[in-house]
Amino acid sequence: MTATIEATDEELMAMEISYANLTHKFVEEGFSQYACAASMVKLAFMIYKSSLNAEEYNEMINSISDSRDRIKSFSEIEKFSRLN
Repeated sequence: MTATIEATDEELMAMEISYANLTHKFVEEGFSQYACAASMVKLAFMIYKSSLNAEEYNEMINSISDSRDRIKSFSEIEKFSRLN
């Protein structure tokens, strides 16, 4: 891909925590966790579609799909964070 995505692990972790907190707030307000997830995925894909060319976009979507087995659940993350 010619476009670069520049973010540090710290930036990504901060964003993930912010989105997790926002999602938790929405769920507490009565929104479906699945509606929250679908909205975040759609917005992410829109950002990629708006900023990458067609080939780069397809590479990104394929990369996301290929990483499905490396995605952790919230309970896995919470268990890991309690161990450290």
